[in-house]
Amino acid sequence: MPVAVPRTIRRIAVRTTCHFALSALALLTLAPRLAAQQNSTPGWPLHNSAPDHATADATGAIPTLGPDLDESCLLWTITQSHAGTVSAATLKIPGNAKGEYRKSCSDLKDKKPASAEEHLRKALEDYPQYAAAWALLGQVLEAENKIPEARDACSQASTADTGYAPAYLCLADIAAQLSDWHLTLDMADRSLALVPQHNLYGSFYSAIAQFHLEQFPEAESDALKTIDADHSHRIPQAHLLLAQIYKARHDARGAAYELRTYLKVAPNASDAEAVRKSLTDVEAQIQK
Repeated sequence: MPVAVPRTIRRIAVRTTCHFALSALALLTLAPRLAAQQNSTPGWPLHNSAPDHATADATGAIPTLGPDLDESCLLWTITQSHAGTVSAATLKIPGNAKGEYRKSCSDLKDKKPASAEEHLRKALEDYPQYAAAWALLGQVLEAENKIPEARDACSQASTADTGYAPAYLCLADIAAQLSDWHLTLDMADRSLALVPQHNLYGSFYSAIAQFHLEQFPEAESDALKTIDADHSHRIPQAHLLLAQIYKARHDARGAAYELRTYLKVAPNASDAEAVRKSLTDVEAQIQK
């Protein structure tokens, strides 16, 4: 099966029905240019299947958030300490809307996406400028493969609060699913302009897009930034992306190192067995 790798991947996560999940084994044995021209990458999307993509990434620890943000169920979460000051739009959110948002989070964690969507729509009826609710609604709709509706919801999030970085990460995720790598890169860059430090998903989406655009040094740089800041291993897929980049450079040792690291931080991932087979093949090449 032909395969390829993108350039991002916020918690996320992400979020998304997994049309592009292909084995790392197949990817690591394809020619570099062929790989760069396809529509998939190992471990992409960030979640295995709906509705799991609608919940926060369980690979690593959930970041600690301020009480006014309460976005632990949002794929593209950015910790409060790195997200800047709380926006005026966030401070205006009424209690009823926040309550509906929290109910939606609870439903998502219980894998009840329909109920979560209902609570989010109630929150937005009460406060249409609720950027986090729009972004989370986009996440839920994306998990249900309602891509146009998800894109509209994420666009509403960016309109409600132009300084809300997860809105652009949501749009980057959707663009990556549609293999629109220029738009993926643009949306990732917008999020990084707002939150340049510790923006894991911004760096990862940028890396995936750069890979597909055959900008390999930039893709490597962004993947390394993701890993360096990802202390809780929320996006282990960055190691698979690096392995693909190193394989394209005929750096078998570098590829093997990244595959081993992925298996160390995500030993129970759905593609772990395929990655182990890939690692065996790469190690055999090294020994020749």
